[in-house]
Amino acid sequence: MEKDISFTQYIKKHFLSALFNAVNAHLEKTSHDSLQDLEVRTVYIEDVPLMRLNFDVVVVAKLVMGENLFDSWLRISCTGDLEKRLEDFQVLSVSAYQGKPSYQKPLSDTLLPYLHRKQLDEVASGIIKQYYPEALLTNQVLDAMKFAQNLGLDIKMRKLSKAGTIFGETIFTDTKVEIYDKISDSMVEEEIKGGTILIDPSHYLTRNYGAVNNTIVHECVHWLLHRKTFTLARLFQPKMRFLRSSFSNKTTLDWIEWQANTLTPRLQMPLVPFKDKVIELQGVYHYLSGEQSNLIGEMIYVIDSLANFYHVSKMAAKIRLLDAGFEEARGIYKYVDGHYVQPYVFKRGTLTQTQTFAISLEEAIRQSATNKELQEKLDTGNYLYVDSHFCLNDPKYLQTNKFGRMELKEYARLHMEECCLIFELVVQDKKANTCFDEVLYRDANQEIRFEAHFINKKNVDEKYLIRHRMIELQNLAISLPGSFSGTVSKLIEWSELTLSKVEEQSLISERTLYRMRTDENYNVSLELILQLCIGLHLPPEISTILISRSSKRLGNMELHFLYRFLLNCCYTSTIFECNDILEAQGFGRLGKES
Repeated sequence: MEKDISFTQYIKKHFLSALFNAVNAHLEKTSHDSLQDLEVRTVYIEDVPLMRLNFDVVVVAKLVMGENLFDSWLRISCTGDLEKRLEDFQVLSVSAYQGKPSYQKPLSDTLLPYLHRKQLDEVASGIIKQYYPEALLTNQVLDAMKFAQNLGLDIKMRKLSKAGTIFGETIFTDTKVEIYDKISDSMVEEEIKGGTILIDPSHYLTRNYGAVNNTIVHECVHWLLHRKTFTLARLFQPKMRFLRSSFSNKTTLDWIEWQANTLTPRLQMPLVPFKDKVIELQGVYHYLSGEQSNLIGEMIYVIDSLANFYHVSKMAAKIRLLDAGFEEARGIYKYVDGHYVQPYVFKRGTLTQTQTFAISLEEAIRQSATNKELQEKLDTGNYLYVDSHFCLNDPKYLQTNKFGRMELKEYARLHMEECCLIFELVVQDKKANTCFDEVLYRDANQEIRFEAHFINKKNVDEKYLIRHRMIELQNLAISLPGSFSGTVSKLIEWSELTLSKVEEQSLISERTLYRMRTDENYNVSLELILQLCIGLHLPPEISTILISRSSKRLGNMELHFLYRFLLNCCYTSTIFECNDILEAQGFGRLGKES
């Protein structure tokens, strides 16, 4: 089990007697006390070149002086080669313990490097300076194959699984590896030497060249940073062969992958030359675009150009821009609900790293049903849910496109802070993702699930809403009769639509519309009322009045909360768009579609 994979535990089990003898020898030289017992409290480990380790073992020595027994905290400085199973273990010195040592490259108890996000660029620069220095001198693409060769690694193309789910694998020690054989349609064993990176060649076709480069550099990071972790694990599990099977606890593997995932783009796109390249591309864009330039176009051009230049994915280029402080890239290539939303930008400093304008439909519905502050805003009809945003319902920001769907105008996408609500993102399973701070890049990591919580931040000036809309709605509400059938008739008249057009937009037959307009005793269903509200694009204030004139009411069941969401936030959408939302949430569609 992983809890047993511990450098401290290995020292306790195999070298306690050597430590005891070292302390005894130290006491003979420095005092007349006798050593009764020795307890290892902790081990501080320093990373040094190759597979060697320097480490300080902190012990509590039980000493006898005359008839008195007392504790003495000591620091035992040691060294050893991990590749030799520490068989060359050597005590360098014994001294009084005076606190935690300040190592330049400390390691954890599982021999993982301690890396903070702020250190990553410095670490990456150090690696490149040692193994690929030309990348720091001139802004050139890091050749992944050459980088691996500079590390002394061999690259072999092998299909590691039939389904192609394993992109690459670092082989730390000579071992037999299962390889998929297409001819026999089975997994066969092949002897692979340590210091080999295996790459699935099918990803040249199924993904792209940049993805393959990314995989190679990713595996190189494992070799550089995690070889000692792997070797320690093998001391406890001699039959273990692969890093991904070394640990049963997900946290350690999460840290290993986090380090590889975050260092890889920094190696491919070193910070200083990367920033120079961004500035160069911004200049080229403005030169080419002239008066037609805008920030959205600039960011798209820069991301696309960076991806092509460095042979990385667009998402990798975007994330690197964000790491480098180019906040303008946040709304470009934003992936929500299985599709990219329209690109947008906003004023610097509007959002923190854990905030967003774009949320999924599922979260939008959940928040509209559970957050009272948001409910109050949506009940006014002032906000519509458009392209994953809650946007002010105003012609300055919204328009209907040629397909009849509502969309954000270019002005809105260039000034999101003016018109869209902000949400706070929270990782759903905090315990399982304690080492991740990827809220900012959630669209690049679909395995991490987030909840979006509405926050009442005064970024939107709701007073901007045009006064005549309020006056018009008030006049309409006053003019509505007290009966349901009379209200239906009046609202159809207000819409200025023909009955055939109402039928088309609401999926209610003209015959049924006639009964709804003339027969007060007609037992109309809640769904028919909803269809009419959507077909006539009734503002929430008016649809609320129509429902109140009937014998039906919206309750607290899940479906009715979804109905409220459609009436409040999607009333300008088509009946077909609303049906798509209902179907996506597992409910039946409204009306009969031809």
